[in-house]
Amino acid sequence: MRRIYQFLILTASLVLTSCGGSDNNDDPKSSVSIILNYQSISEGAEVDAKSTTTLSLRYNDLVKVTGTGITLNGSAVTAQSNATSALSVDIPLNLEEDMKYILKIEKGAIVSKNDPTVSAPEFTLNFTTKKGAGSIPDYDAIALTKKLGWGWNLGNHFDTSSGKDGEPNQSGYWDNAKPTASLYTNLKKAGASTVRICVTWGNYQKGTDWTINANYMTEVKQNVDWAEAAGLNVILNMHHDEYWLDIKGAANNTALNSDIKTRIEKTWTQIAEAFKDKGDFLFFESFNELQDGGWGWGDNRKDGGKQYRTLNEWNQLVVNTIRATGGNNATRYIGVPGYASSPTFVLDNNFVLPTDPANHIMVSVHFYDPDAFTLSPEKANYGKSEWGHTAAAGKFVSGANEEHVREVFQKLQEKFIANNIPVYIGEYGCVMHKTSRSNLFRNYYLEYVCRAAHTYNLPVCIWDNNSIGSGDEHHGYFNHNDGSYINDMESLVKKMIEATTSDDAAYTLESIYNSAPK
Repeated sequence: MRRIYQFLILTASLVLTSCGGSDNNDDPKSSVSIILNYQSISEGAEVDAKSTTTLSLRYNDLVKVTGTGITLNGSAVTAQSNATSALSVDIPLNLEEDMKYILKIEKGAIVSKNDPTVSAPEFTLNFTTKKGAGSIPDYDAIALTKKLGWGWNLGNHFDTSSGKDGEPNQSGYWDNAKPTASLYTNLKKAGASTVRICVTWGNYQKGTDWTINANYMTEVKQNVDWAEAAGLNVILNMHHDEYWLDIKGAANNTALNSDIKTRIEKTWTQIAEAFKDKGDFLFFESFNELQDGGWGWGDNRKDGGKQYRTLNEWNQLVVNTIRATGGNNATRYIGVPGYASSPTFVLDNNFVLPTDPANHIMVSVHFYDPDAFTLSPEKANYGKSEWGHTAAAGKFVSGANEEHVREVFQKLQEKFIANNIPVYIGEYGCVMHKTSRSNLFRNYYLEYVCRAAHTYNLPVCIWDNNSIGSGDEHHGYFNHNDGSYINDMESLVKKMIEATTSDDAAYTLESIYNSAPK
């Protein structure tokens, strides 16, 4: 790699006498010194991260490096003295763009080659790296990505629905669990940063004011409190309420749309009031996977944009309703989805971000592409058992592999994150497959998606429905009661967290790609 240096001839040489620190002249070596003549990066300089790969120091005496005492931002650096002249020392630099750096050389790190008791002077260098032309500013969107990190869904616990207003599902919660404080503390210990708590409220509402059952609200609040105590972020939403799932009807009937909007406003007012004093660990999400039953392939394709405009209208209503409650809700981040929570529809021009005086809107998307592999591998004449460039012919979905992941995530970054609009993947995942070989591809898929999310600044939340075993709809990672691992998922969870959060420059999409199952 080409090296570009900025040379500075020091006007005042740095001199340090031999070791011992004595103020008298009894030490016969006290007059011996090693002088630093020049350095290739000046104090306070701004350098290019890619081309500046070495700091070169030149001395007036033959020197050697002892192997310790040289650090860059606190991390040890291994330097080498020039093999030809031994008058210079080269310190390798692995720099990132738009960063501040402090390089320190302690006394004793560089010594006289002829007399190791004589040390070169201590040295400290402060410099910065330039912001790259294609780099993303460290605005709130990037900070929020790091804050949310790798997250986990409580799944279909509070999402349980009877399909009727005011009538809870009598069979209990779909995940057959009773969460405890241990669930959240163990998630935190595992490395999770965020929990998405999905709530269907309509079964617990009655009356013209659509009052939410107090006991149900208390139960939801208890789980939020447990997550807060564990140090987790929480995304709390309105998940699958039957009335607003009739977006097709609302888009074609003004009176129905008005009734639905009234109920949305009354419901979100109650939720927002209940949590208005919570800190910024809590995020709201307006809706989940809102569509007409065709998952993006229904009447939305032929109604002239009516359903899209209706969803835009409802998202704006939720934002206005939450902001009106005041308290911390005046500035709390609010996630809004596009149609079906699909990246396709937020990238479409029909999706309109709500206006927000606080400028704290996030875009919510889900990613299960391709669903023939991630959700329905057992479905006859549809399911696929492998994924990626090493998958066997006929066992993968063409056009939905590594390049598709990169393309979708890059488009999200370019449209939103580069413009300081955070995007999060509220759900992603892949069911446990039934064969060892197929699960190798599953693990590869999940690691690749997580690393791509990190590459393009997208936090992610894995879907978990507490299912034991394998096959369609089996998304089990943690026991929803106490947070213990199920399905031997500990190693995979740790790998996903590493892929989502690690800043190791050597851990790349390419390195994962090259380790794909054979």
